[in-house]
Amino acid sequence: MSNELMFAVFGLSGIAAGFFAGLFGIGGGLIMVPVLVYAFKTAGMATEHIVTIALGTSMAAIVFSSAQSAYGHYRKGSASVDKIRRATPWVIAGVLIGGAIAARTPSQPLLIFVGAFQLFAALLMLTDVSKLVTLQSLARGGVALSAFSLAFGGVAAMVGIGGGTLFTPYFKASGMDPKLAIGTSAAIGLPVSLAGALSYGWEGWGISDDRWALGYIDMPAALALVAGTLLTVRLGVAAAHWLSSRALAGLFAMFLIFNGSHLLYSSLG
Repeated sequence: MSNELMFAVFGLSGIAAGFFAGLFGIGGGLIMVPVLVYAFKTAGMATEHIVTIALGTSMAAIVFSSAQSAYGHYRKGSASVDKIRRATPWVIAGVLIGGAIAARTPSQPLLIFVGAFQLFAALLMLTDVSKLVTLQSLARGGVALSAFSLAFGGVAAMVGIGGGTLFTPYFKASGMDPKLAIGTSAAIGLPVSLAGALSYGWEGWGISDDRWALGYIDMPAALALVAGTLLTVRLGVAAAHWLSSRALAGLFAMFLIFNGSHLLYSSLG
């Protein structure tokens, strides 16, 4: 794959990721990570670093989509500042722990974990788990926000996402209005992605021989993804407020099922 074609692929991925970031309150990493893995493999990158660099690059790229999405939802009054303030310290701790674990995990089991999470995320898209009585009971507990934020931050770092896929069902289960849940999740994605980018940059410092890399972050790929997200994230935010997202959620779930299955198949090859 030529450098020009690879840049175009990353840019198109960013366009799709930006729209879904605004629409569903996610950072876009669910789209970015598989694309990065495929592109890095095609480019002949060292196998042992492919998944980790894909995760780190995704985290760096979604800093911008998360910031735009968070600001857009905040301006529309659909973000709980109190929940964001309470969740942030715990989610950052979780991200740092998850990033350290991912950096020390061999490529194959890490790829299996990422692929399995894509299938799990598709399940979250297709079913409203926020209506489960058990989850509702847990979500309304006194220390629930801290505990879930720590866990969600760790998982987010290990799969290269902003955490909205996990936080949105949780906030809905706690009784929060769906639009407020999406906006609050989008805002929490900002500290998640910032901490994740710093973690992967630090953990990979001096390991990669790529002169364009900062630790486990491939800067040309990150910039191409950011350029794509800048075009569409506000459109996604607007769509979340005046369009029914059920059909899009179904299509996105199908995309995740395909990607998750392909990543799992690749990990066994």
